[in-house]
Amino acid sequence: KFWLEEFAGDMPVLNLPVDFSRPAVQSFAGDSRVFEIESGQANVLNELALKNETTLFMVLLTIYNIFLFKLSSREDIVVGTPIAGRNHAELGSVIGMFVNTLALRNYPTGEKTFLTFLEEVKENALQVFENREYPFEELVETVSVNRDAGRNPVFDVVFALQNFQARTDTIPEVDIEELKFKPFKKERKTAKFDMNMMAVEKGDSISFIFEYSTRLFREETIDRFIRYFKELVSHVIEMPGLEISDIDIIP
Repeated sequence: KFWLEEFAGDMPVLNLPVDFSRPAVQSFAGDSRVFEIESGQANVLNELALKNETTLFMVLLTIYNIFLFKLSSREDIVVGTPIAGRNHAELGSVIGMFVNTLALRNYPTGEKTFLTFLEEVKENALQVFENREYPFEELVETVSVNRDAGRNPVFDVVFALQNFQARTDTIPEVDIEELKFKPFKKERKTAKFDMNMMAVEKGDSISFIFEYSTRLFREETIDRFIRYFKELVSHVIEMPGLEISDIDIIP
């Protein structure tokens, strides 16, 4: 009932400013860029989350939604996020991948302040997490009546926060008796979505892996988007009570 109510009516479509025409059939060719925000900014974001009784995930998701709003002018945005599916203690020792995908639908509008919108994102996320066991595949079958072969069902953008060392260049070498393990760096040239931003807590700083479709975006466009995102983070840190419409990140 929750998910059917959440996605009642027409499905929102996020039209981002792309460099190339969208293929008729979805392409998974992609690339990624890595960037980082300063440790001081990361600390302020964590303090902001604590002060407003939210989490770092919710704060960053709010910023990501505003970032997408600024790029697209859409006030109805769906962002996908993966979530661990080991909800029962007996699954703790079972080998396998237990992951579900959640669709977080939020409504960034210009008259809301960042803090007001953060509270909305928080309340929505809590409701979504309470209904996390509904399989994403069933949601797709239920709401994606008119599928566009050039898009993912339900959402085209993803956000995730990892609080463990997720990149091979941050994993140390390991020696066990006569064995020595070293991380193997493998370049990924695929993208399952138009844009996928993954934040990784790394000590006192936060790193971001920005995966994107090369059939839609040029590398220089993504570099520009990263500058916009970092500018948005700075604005939020300096003036969290500012209305979204007054946050100027795009020249």
